[in-house]
Amino acid sequence: MEGRKESEASRKRSQRVGVPALFVLGAALALALVSASSGSTGSKQTTAAKPSAIISTGKGYGEVYAAKRSTLAHTLFKATLLPKNPTARNIALAGLGRADRKVNLDLALKCWKNNGCDTGTGGKLKVAYLEQFGEYVYRQMSKMEFILQALTYPQVGKIIYSSAHVDFNKAFADWKAAIAQHVDLIVTYPDFGDAMIPVMKQATDAGIPVATYAWGYVTGPGTNYLTVVGEDTCVTGKTYAYVMNNQVKSGNIAFLGGFPGNPLSEGWQKCEAPALNPNIHVVAKEPTNWDPSKVQQVVAGILAKYPDIKGWSYEYGLGMGQGGYAAYKAAGKPFNTVLTLRTDDVGMGCLFDKLKNPKLQMYYTSSFNSHIRVAFTAAMMKLKGAKIPPTIVFPIEMQNQRVRDSCVKGYPQEASGTSLIPLSLLHKMYP
Repeated sequence: MEGRKESEASRKRSQRVGVPALFVLGAALALALVSASSGSTGSKQTTAAKPSAIISTGKGYGEVYAAKRSTLAHTLFKATLLPKNPTARNIALAGLGRADRKVNLDLALKCWKNNGCDTGTGGKLKVAYLEQFGEYVYRQMSKMEFILQALTYPQVGKIIYSSAHVDFNKAFADWKAAIAQHVDLIVTYPDFGDAMIPVMKQATDAGIPVATYAWGYVTGPGTNYLTVVGEDTCVTGKTYAYVMNNQVKSGNIAFLGGFPGNPLSEGWQKCEAPALNPNIHVVAKEPTNWDPSKVQQVVAGILAKYPDIKGWSYEYGLGMGQGGYAAYKAAGKPFNTVLTLRTDDVGMGCLFDKLKNPKLQMYYTSSFNSHIRVAFTAAMMKLKGAKIPPTIVFPIEMQNQRVRDSCVKGYPQEASGTSLIPLSLLHKMYP
């Protein structure tokens, strides 16, 4: 897998940023912010044993709890950023470890384009990925990660995919259809939040494990549905606030989100706002439907009302790179701002590098598309009788673009550099 550039010059630049390299929010999660004090502390160096190339904790329920350190580091930034709960950690290792298994990439591409397929294995299991909104790049990459994960299981004979195109009634109908087809597991992101509980519970009551990813939290994990996988978005919000407190210090900032009421946006926004210092004012909190054209409209409207805006918090890096930057250009304003973003889309990183603007600051986390693999494996283990924790929580590490470049050489602009989709396949998806 492609690495990331980190030049000596960029490390020196980062030493002037002024944000500590490591900080902790809460007792459960350690959060690393790669920035100012990266590098040697001047302490006496000791020789440590070389870590094993594989992290392994055993096996069970048809899984091997093992993954290559290189695979983990690629998708999580560090191989050590695994769930703290031992069972959740085992599931994470099993799920992410399967990314290195050989599968039929031509079949995967066909399945992705056709929104489902027969795998040809003769397997008895039918697995479903049900989206309420699957029409933008992030979800399309998640769809491919789901397909690739399913293809590592020969017992899976059919892969089903649907998107409701943000139609609530269709979303319900898609779920009822999947339940009627007696699918064996469902993975989803609940854009409509708790409104999806009735059908999630109906599936659960029918013995179908339901797992969400990207911290698609709705009420009752472990009861209304099997489990939710992802980072704690409240911690993400507090991390965003930490950046804003140190980089913006005072002035106006704005929050952008996806569809109104979706749990990802609500999760970080409700926790960033109270963690900001009193001199920072959130002057706008607007949905964008994760659509770059709507991002442009929303950002343009906010800039017209608050031309002195100093920072933006958002999930979707490429959406800001395309729509947000276009709004600044149309307004004739320099793109001098602080960005806290959840995704490491290559296109946003490449824009940052191209602009060479010392007044633009950008911090981001992994896109975590690969968490859908963990959700899938959790559901498969449930079918084998495993007890699955209601939450599978990954620590996060936020990166400073001046230190860790997300403009990864050779990757499509639409892609995330931390995806576990093979690069050759990404180029066929986004030629």
